[in-house]
Amino acid sequence: MPHLVYEILDLLAALLRLLGMIVFGWGFGWLTLDLLKKTAVPYVQIALFLGFVGLVVSLTVFISPGALAGFVLGAGAIFLWNSLPKKEEKED
Repeated sequence: MPHLVYEILDLLAALLRLLGMIVFGWGFGWLTLDLLKKTAVPYVQIALFLGFVGLVVSLTVFISPGALAGFVLGAGAIFLWNSLPKKEEKED
């Protein structure tokens, strides 16, 4: 096969990896925030925070920078979205 086909497949694989890590970051961030809100035990909250930080550190060491950027975009988006003020519904 021509060299161009391999380059196109590499580009598609990198984009798919980026999108997958965005979704994974969104899901893992949402799960962490949801469990942090539902638990009142400080030890569980500490374990959740350290688990999230440990995942970020291990991803920094073991995956490509593009995939890490996707994870950070997904997790950062859910953290920002979750920190927005909630809109109250108006009753007529």
